[in-house]
Amino acid sequence: GSTVRYLEGALIASGCKVGATASPHLYQYNERIRLNGSLIEDTAIVRAFEEIDRVASDVPLTYFEWATLAGLLIFRSERVDIALLEVGLGGRLDAANVVDRDLTVITNIGLDHVAILGPDRTSIGLEKAGILRAGIPLVYGDTEPVQAVLDRASKMHCPLFLLGRDFGNSVVEDNCWSTFASRSNHREKYIFSVRPAIPDAASMAIQSALLLESDFDSSEIGKHLDQTLPGRMEYFRFRDRDWLLDVGHNPDATRYLRRTIDHRYPGRNISLLFACMSDKDTRGILDKLEIDPNRVIVTDTYGDRGKVGRELTKELGSTRWLVEPELSHAIDYLIESTDSHDLILVTGSFQLVGRVRDVINSA
Repeated sequence: GSTVRYLEGALIASGCKVGATASPHLYQYNERIRLNGSLIEDTAIVRAFEEIDRVASDVPLTYFEWATLAGLLIFRSERVDIALLEVGLGGRLDAANVVDRDLTVITNIGLDHVAILGPDRTSIGLEKAGILRAGIPLVYGDTEPVQAVLDRASKMHCPLFLLGRDFGNSVVEDNCWSTFASRSNHREKYIFSVRPAIPDAASMAIQSALLLESDFDSSEIGKHLDQTLPGRMEYFRFRDRDWLLDVGHNPDATRYLRRTIDHRYPGRNISLLFACMSDKDTRGILDKLEIDPNRVIVTDTYGDRGKVGRELTKELGSTRWLVEPELSHAIDYLIESTDSHDLILVTGSFQLVGRVRDVINSA
């Protein structure tokens, strides 16, 4: 999602009319379809649904197929220059994979949705590599590339652009951000005064923009590097405390989150407000965060896949975590048990992050 967001901004800055899809949404369905960075209005989505319903007749469609088709219809009617389609799950069988493409992007491959995609990174990588097309360039942003993906790209003669080899990033003097990208066997280097919240995603976006748009304008891109999706490495100052909200919900995401925190907030005491869905690797997520158990507060999630905090702690055998089902009480406790220099981290599920954002934004 962050890679799509940064790429969207880079292409808009270069003068393109851009449509983008996203999955999942945090608050409202409209977040799934954007035009030049703005959410599509209800009426346009309803009109698209009516057209799909008329044509589909008795053909059953999934939730994601409805969303993808609606986005494609809207982008066609708006005559966008570039459509960015975020794959919702896996890749090979995802609804977005029916569309011809000029570029494919695979970000990092982690262990998530293992019941559907497979038990290891090789299996999951093969599912994600299902979006590759013969001869179509691949931008691959994994710090530990899965060999199965590299093999598939080679077999299909996909020009490969690899993180750390063909594109990458670093922090330079005065906290500026530097990135490089490649095109036609030539390496381009850029320096921006704004440092993106998720540097690897921003690097992937700039590499992708360089390949997609011949009039790529690096001078305007810096204005878009400070934008992130709600709930992705998102910082707030609330009730005299620093809050960092991130929707990471698998071990790889929280490992990256922990590295980012150590780099950006060195030496800070960290308290954690945590909740997750029942089908997630709770132990793996928490192990990668490495938070002092005495500073962990667990709360509930809701819905069919929801998880009660007390059940979660019982399953993991933890006796040191505080369980507080009521979110407002959990937030009050975090304020009372920390000082103004501490960092409060909220992560584990989209649902939890959305609820905490509501509290902060309504204050």
